[in-house]
Amino acid sequence: MGIVDQGAFVRAWAVQMQRCAWFFGAGASASAGLPTATQIRDDLLLRVYAERHQLRREDLHPNDPVIAAKLLEYFNDRNGMVAFGAPNDYSRAFELALPDEPARHRYLQHKLADKQPSYGQRILGALLSGGQADLVVTTNFDELIEEAAADAYSAVKPADGRRRLNVAALGSRDRARGVLEVESTPMLIKLHGDFRETSLKNLDSELASQDEVLRQAVIDLSRRYGIAVVGYSGRDDSIMEMLEAASRVDAAWPAGLWWFARDPDAIPERVRRLLQIASDNGRAAHLVRLGTFDELMGGLALQAELPAESRAFVDALRPQNRLAEASPPTETAQFGPVIRFNALPVLEAPTTALHAPLSGLTRTEFRKRVRALGYRGVAVNAGGSIWGWGDEEIFTKLAGATAEERTIDLTSGPLEPGLHALALEGLAKALGVALPARSLVTRRDYVVRLVEWDKLTPERAKALTAFREAYGGQITGRLAKKYGLNRDGEPREYAEAVRLHLEHRWGLAWLTFTPFTWVERWETADDEQEAIAGVGEWKRQRWVARKQNETWSRLIATWTAAMAPEPRPSNLPLTKALDGRRFGRFTLGPTSAYSRRAK
Repeated sequence: MGIVDQGAFVRAWAVQMQRCAWFFGAGASASAGLPTATQIRDDLLLRVYAERHQLRREDLHPNDPVIAAKLLEYFNDRNGMVAFGAPNDYSRAFELALPDEPARHRYLQHKLADKQPSYGQRILGALLSGGQADLVVTTNFDELIEEAAADAYSAVKPADGRRRLNVAALGSRDRARGVLEVESTPMLIKLHGDFRETSLKNLDSELASQDEVLRQAVIDLSRRYGIAVVGYSGRDDSIMEMLEAASRVDAAWPAGLWWFARDPDAIPERVRRLLQIASDNGRAAHLVRLGTFDELMGGLALQAELPAESRAFVDALRPQNRLAEASPPTETAQFGPVIRFNALPVLEAPTTALHAPLSGLTRTEFRKRVRALGYRGVAVNAGGSIWGWGDEEIFTKLAGATAEERTIDLTSGPLEPGLHALALEGLAKALGVALPARSLVTRRDYVVRLVEWDKLTPERAKALTAFREAYGGQITGRLAKKYGLNRDGEPREYAEAVRLHLEHRWGLAWLTFTPFTWVERWETADDEQEAIAGVGEWKRQRWVARKQNETWSRLIATWTAAMAPEPRPSNLPLTKALDGRRFGRFTLGPTSAYSRRAK
């Protein structure tokens, strides 16, 4: 079980597309304008809040930070509601606001009506009509997939006389019995019903037992197909039990189990258990880092071999590109900058690094060797070799071969993976020393997180004061115990931080940085589901107001000023552990990238 990017899935899908079934949750319909489970929860609770406090519902908007804070204060694990982020918060909100089934049905009809399929759903419709997709399973009530497929069939005449989409829902469950029959495909199985039916499932009591016919259909399909799960949280026990049962079938998911998530590190433990069950059964089980559903489907359309009519249909769906590469302005603009970006130019970088051949080691084995030797420098293993900065003698032991100093150029790109990772890790560690901060490097992230030390240099103290003002107070602390404990048995730490990336544009290297709230990894928790979901909700509430333009701009400006104080370029020497005297420094320009208004 590993974490892969969308590209890895797209390439695997392209060579076995008809062997891959799809499972879609609400997230796969979000780009079509359908509300997410959280948005529905908040809307329902605002109706209850307005009624109990004798307020006009139309005056209350969940995106208003003041209203959001009041909603959290009144309903979070109190006044008849479970904790926000709990697996059953969506169901409980329905029970509070609309316990009557006809009222729930009418409410969902209103929310789901008059929506049009998204770009990604239209691509899916083309794949269904063209024979590149046979089976789709969903928990959604909407009819967007059916509409997208109908549009594709109207525009394309399948050369093989392919049947139109077969739909099996609660009111037509018997159709699902032929899930493995060729004449039944393509098929859409709607586990929770269709909003036009009289029967829907959205309360815990209704979801507790999944319809046996539809459940068995999913278990049966696991014998022939792999499955890709997109836009689904994994919070319904009945659904997860069904997927676990399917994963225990002998030789289940022959084309693999692929679970897509925006943040693979934050998936519920129940999802990890499912992937482990599939892995223990000898199946390939992957976590896939999802960009957006539309991006994923667009990637599939580029890889799929489509008939001419289908290709023309898909190409016509693509919006005209309004963005294009452009050279930086050569003359002074008539107006000042209108958008300031979170990117600083890297004007200078170390020009040499240690290098040695290294092969036959996995990443885990390599990191173990680094720890065993106590190597405090930078060492990056990629492409059968190792690059780094630090003590040459220990570096040689680490590589198991003689190290040599090689000339490098980190300011021109694109860089090969090893040098790209070397530059980012060096920048992270250099900034961790220059700022009141620590660097944190993982397999996927290069993070600089703030630390509120008592004794600081004047420069660091000034920067810390600026950060406190920008963030409006405390920038580090510990979470409540209910969100889990760290490896020392203490509440988890949090801190304001930035993720670093390195890009090359217009002949320059740019250090881009994205502010976020870092939270320490957890080792134990009384309730794992609450710990996972609760922290996500805590972060969301923390950033509600910060996403406003003025606040976001202030944060970008504060990080920019701290990393590259004006008016001169800032020098960031490599740390002592990286042998900075030998290998040099980074220099960041103080002026971030920005746009100009045309004359």
